[in-house]
Amino acid sequence: MRQKVPVVVLLLSSALLSQPALAQERVIGLLALPEVFGRGACDRFTPRPVELRARPQGPVVGTVLVVKPWTHHSDGGCEGLEVGVRASRAATVQPLPTMEYGYEEPGAVVLERREMWFRVRLTVGSAWLQASAQDEFYGLERLFDDGLTYLTEAWNGEVAASPGSAGRSAKSPRLGGNQPVRVRRASREKEGLWFLVDIMSHSVCEGDGEPTVADQGWVPAYGKADLPTIWFHSRGC
Repeated sequence: MRQKVPVVVLLLSSALLSQPALAQERVIGLLALPEVFGRGACDRFTPRPVELRARPQGPVVGTVLVVKPWTHHSDGGCEGLEVGVRASRAATVQPLPTMEYGYEEPGAVVLERREMWFRVRLTVGSAWLQASAQDEFYGLERLFDDGLTYLTEAWNGEVAASPGSAGRSAKSPRLGGNQPVRVRRASREKEGLWFLVDIMSHSVCEGDGEPTVADQGWVPAYGKADLPTIWFHSRGC
């Protein structure tokens, strides 16, 4: 069976491309856009364009749309979905940054939210879109709720007794990134977003018996360079 993750292309207006590249901004979640990606690989759907704006209810700077639909094969596989943004004054073609919220289910990377308006990352700068009733937002709490989560290299190696309190060195079986954890709960207070995690001896995917808890404590959602300290394996083991 031949399957490919969607190829995503952005065709942006010269006005948008003239913006300086943004410094690293905090990712607050992912936005599913079934209008252009469908609901998973090989999904047979009717595409609908999505407008990008310079600000909520502001001028349109581009339109996200399907440039090339899936090619379905007789063996049940598929390939070739291309999604892009077409603008009247196009200057170049750039990829749309996406991350998977599920197996072969890409979502736009969300940097800011104002009710049903979402500012999504572009290769250069960002733009706003208004979510439809079928679009679905996956905030960090939801992404980490029931996934194969791990601590990234943005984590400083410490855990705290409570959100915002001083940290201590964690009893971590691994140094650096990809330390398996189990997220217990989240806290959004004046200290910002924090997660209570169990630091696990190993991943369930490693086949070395049932993982045990090596340590527990709170970690901030963002660490070095404002990158997430926790992420997850969207495709499972």
